[in-house]
Formats: sequence, C-alpha cells, structure tokens
Amino acid sequence: MSEDDDATAAETSLRRAVEQLCGGPDRGGDGKEAAQALADGSGKAWTPEQETQIRAMVEQIRKLRDLNRPGGGWWRRRREWRARERLVDMMEASGPELLNEAELRTWKSHAMVELLLRFMDTAMKQDDTVETLARIEALHAVTYEDYQRAKKKLAEEKAAAG
Repeated sequence: MSEDDDATAAETSLRRAVEQLCGGPDRGGDGKEAAQALADGSGKAWTPEQETQIRAMVEQIRKLRDLNRPGGGWWRRRREWRARERLVDMMEASGPELLNEAELRTWKSHAMVELLLRFMDTAMKQDDTVETLARIEALHAVTYEDYQRAKKKLAEEKAAAG
C-alpha cells in the first residue's frame, strides 16, 4: 500500500468518524458539512510532479526536525547536516513556492495532530465536535501568508516579553 492509499484510507476513515459524531447523514446530522471541512483548503492545484516534490520536502522537513533535537552526538549532527543539505538542494530545484507549501503542510499536519490528541483520552461531546470541526475548517483555510503573519506576530510578542 502506497502513501497515497494510506492517506486516502485515513481521510476516508476520519470522514466516517466525523459523520458518525455529527449524527450521520441518515439521521439528519451535518456529516456532509463536517466532511467538507476536512477537504484540502489550499485552493492551489499542483501538478503530480509538484505534489511529489512537496511530499518529498515535507518528509525532509520532518526528518530534519527529528534530527534537530538535543543530544545524539556527532553522528546525529552529521545526519542533520546532510538532511539540511538535501532540503536546500530540493528547495533550489523546486523553488520557494513549493517549499512554502511544504512548510505550510507540515505545520497543518502538526496542528491537526495536536488538535486530535486533545481528545485521545476522553469521549468527545457534541460541543467538542462542533468546536473541533470549526478548528479543522479554520486550519484548512490558512494560507502561507496567514501562517507567516502569525509566525511573525508570535516572534514579535516573544521578543517584547523576553
């Protein structure tokens, strides 16, 4: 099973879960609206080649972040250095627009996991479902420019506080 099949199966599973949480289409719930909130909100149609490059950069960013943690010694620093070089090579070959999309997708993925982990140990109530769906919809609507503005604002607030 390829990554595309895994992603499609995971998305289908998540859509079914959302439909069930929202009452399902057969019980008059807003499952279709919830499933629509899970759709990709990027609005940009990438070619298959660009999609492949974006996915490779996302994977490289994840690898780099995994290697860029304290400890690990000389070998991990060397692996991190090589991973950083590969990411730079990918960026130079693909251009900044694809790198921006890869960075945005990485952030969205991380934010989605954090959102869903919040309910890992507890049962979701109807209010929780509505709030979660609203956050998912807002998350998918974020553009790279929105992401950069928020990052800049957080950095400024951190600099002012520190």
